[in-house]
Amino acid sequence: MRAKTKAVSVALFALFLFAFAANVQAQNVIHFVTQQNNEVVQYGLTELMGEVKFQSQLARTTQSNTITITYQGSQIANLPSGFPTVTFPSGTTKTFTYPNGVTLDLTCTGGNTTSYCGQVGGVYNVAISGINTALGGQIILAIANAVAVAQGDEIRINGVRSDVSTKSIGQSVTGSITSTPSNANTFDSVNVTVATVNQSMTVVVTSRTIPICTSATNPVFKVIEGFAGAFVEYTTPGSSRPRYGATGDTRVRIQVNNLPANVTLSWPSSVTGTTEQGNGTSPATLVLESGSTSSVAIYTFNTTNQGLSDQLKESFAVIPVVTVPATSGFGTSTAQGQLWPDASSTTIIRFNHPLTNNPADNFLTISKCVTYLLFPFVTGNAIPGFTTGIAIANTSSDDAAFGTGAGATPQSGAITLYGWHNSVKAADGSSTTTYAPTTFTGAAVSAVVSTNVSAGDTWAGVIDGATGFSGFQGYVIAKCDFQFGHGFAFIVGKYNSGTVFDVAHGYLALVIPDPAITARVTAAGESLGQ
Repeated sequence: MRAKTKAVSVALFALFLFAFAANVQAQNVIHFVTQQNNEVVQYGLTELMGEVKFQSQLARTTQSNTITITYQGSQIANLPSGFPTVTFPSGTTKTFTYPNGVTLDLTCTGGNTTSYCGQVGGVYNVAISGINTALGGQIILAIANAVAVAQGDEIRINGVRSDVSTKSIGQSVTGSITSTPSNANTFDSVNVTVATVNQSMTVVVTSRTIPICTSATNPVFKVIEGFAGAFVEYTTPGSSRPRYGATGDTRVRIQVNNLPANVTLSWPSSVTGTTEQGNGTSPATLVLESGSTSSVAIYTFNTTNQGLSDQLKESFAVIPVVTVPATSGFGTSTAQGQLWPDASSTTIIRFNHPLTNNPADNFLTISKCVTYLLFPFVTGNAIPGFTTGIAIANTSSDDAAFGTGAGATPQSGAITLYGWHNSVKAADGSSTTTYAPTTFTGAAVSAVVSTNVSAGDTWAGVIDGATGFSGFQGYVIAKCDFQFGHGFAFIVGKYNSGTVFDVAHGYLALVIPDPAITARVTAAGESLGQ
């Protein structure tokens, strides 16, 4: 019995010595931590985080442990999964590249089969996995027991793509580093900045107003990169940007809202880039994708030199050719842009980018061709017994006179009268701020006297019959929402007492050129015809 007890005691003592020896061999690995702070695109769902590197400061022997990097407040879009491709870039390095782009790079000063680079029984000494948690996405490094780590050996993590779509410009993504067990590793820094959010792009719109009777002019939709390197072409072989799982390039979607009926936009097949900031000529273009329409155009960013594009802030002036047929509708369209594709896509890269600018900028206005008629003197019972009759003809129906197709395009539209009432003059004839009757204040009065006059028809009426014009005396401009309007005024009055109009005079209205076609600005004044 004593012999048996003694044997058990010896065995327990031996086990204690073995455990003690193992504990002595397993040491705290001291790491110098560095990181790359990548500029990333606002609203990005798959933005590339900067490299995190752990470098051993002393020769040590590991215990079994894990190192966790938590990307605070950002979910990882490409958690490492599947079987990695293993390559040996040099005699002292080994790289594990996962199918979705995450890479684990190991540098082992003793050779690429030693230290972190080694394996035991087909199991690598360092393995990588990842999960998304409420705190953020996590990359987890599992390090085997009894790995002899030399001074200068490194572990580097690249290719992690995270969702920064809810972060504002200037906000950062922090990687928080922990060790389990806590005594297995020491880090000189446990919080590292791996990304800072920057502006995605800006949009500048140059709008155009096109009267339907004139030749079309083309609006400009200018896309400006938010910062140098914001736009990327990943997919061309030889691109200087490692893909890290990217399956697509930066794309720009242009949306035109409320394009008038029958108006078409022909988008340019490619748009050459211009350098906004930086030294060098932009090597980039935007290339139109098939399937684009008048209302939606999608462009893909291409560059012959991504390295140079990364040093330049580039812009692209997209100028569609506008076609306005005689049958087009009227109205104003707006335009907005966004980075593409959106969250419904599985493409890397992708965005949750709102339409910008918001509110949308005016892009294209198709207006009626308007006739403005000036009646220099109109009176409407300002002097009792005097009034002015006005007649306006829509002469855009003229085929019977000129032959089919040889005359004007028939048009129809409203007539609105705008009047400026005379002030009561001072003794020297100067203007004053007094008006009689006092219903007038010096501001223009207006009245729609017809909501629609068809081609070939005429409207006629007396001025004091128009709402707001009773007692009026001054000049009137009639706005006719059709071309080829012509007018006539006829003033009648009772200068002497009685029932007979004993004053009568008529004149033709003067035609003011449509300011939408010919600006009413000239140092030489103007000479109007009828």
